[in-house]
Amino acid sequence: DAMMGLEDMYSKPVSGRGDGATGAMAAGFYAFHNPSIGLRCFAFGLVFGIGGLFALVFNASILGAAFGFMARGPHADNFFHFVTAHGPFELTAIALAAGAGMRLGFSLVDTGGYTRAAALRRAAVEAMPSAYTAVLLFLMAAAIEGFLSPSAAPYWVKAAAAVGSCILLGFYFFGLGR
Repeated sequence: DAMMGLEDMYSKPVSGRGDGATGAMAAGFYAFHNPSIGLRCFAFGLVFGIGGLFALVFNASILGAAFGFMARGPHADNFFHFVTAHGPFELTAIALAAGAGMRLGFSLVDTGGYTRAAALRRAAVEAMPSAYTAVLLFLMAAAIEGFLSPSAAPYWVKAAAAVGSCILLGFYFFGLGR
């Protein structure tokens, strides 16, 4: 049923939402909905790290199944026309949120000689840059998903946005992250 709903959702070509107010409402929805996935991955990470790994694998399985199903279906072009532009920021944010939660959870397992509370506090300080980055990426993905993804812009524009997002992510992680 879920896959048929997904197929139905992308049965029509992406042609825009209309006015900017609709895009702003959609971006607001995505800014609320998508971080909730990241928050669940983060929170499950507190279960000694294993919960975050489970949440990440579960979400990856669902997304992988959806992408695989849609890639082979008759509406693949419509689907990829919508998801390409915002995917890099959104997927990276989910992984960062899970990683930040797992860092906290693993600190409860390997305390490094500290009390569990002290190890958790230390890990929280270390995990915050990842968590803040995830929040920023979720907001950027929401803006793209609210305005560019549903637009009638040609696919090459959306693909260029995805490539640009990947370049920015690479610069952040490999340039600034040192």
